[in-house]
Amino acid sequence: MFQFMGLLKTMGVVIFTFIATSFLLGFFNINNVAFTVTVLYVVCYILTGVLSPIWNPETPYIASYLASLTLTVLNLLFAVTVLDIMVFADPMDINRGLARNTLVSLFVTFVWVKIVKWKQEKEHG
Repeated sequence: MFQFMGLLKTMGVVIFTFIATSFLLGFFNINNVAFTVTVLYVVCYILTGVLSPIWNPETPYIASYLASLTLTVLNLLFAVTVLDIMVFADPMDINRGLARNTLVSLFVTFVWVKIVKWKQEKEHG
């Protein structure tokens, strides 16, 4: 059964990590925008892929997909409202972002689930 609180926990931790990582990158005065965005996306969507199966063990892939999809939409809305970047101008960019972010999270979830199953088989076998 899908656990909505697990989804909210995952998204909360990822958003907090996003803010903390942004603060650290700004504190160390890293001004390369492409590097900063890449680090933030990699850290956050990998973390989404790891935390989703932990807090939603029965439906890890659905939780990972929903969390990464919601976080991507929140990132797009934040870019439009706060940063005044017109990200909705090109539909292909939105499509690429949604596909890339969800695929990263789903791939990490797949690897995480396989590692956990392998460890359980090793302990019991």
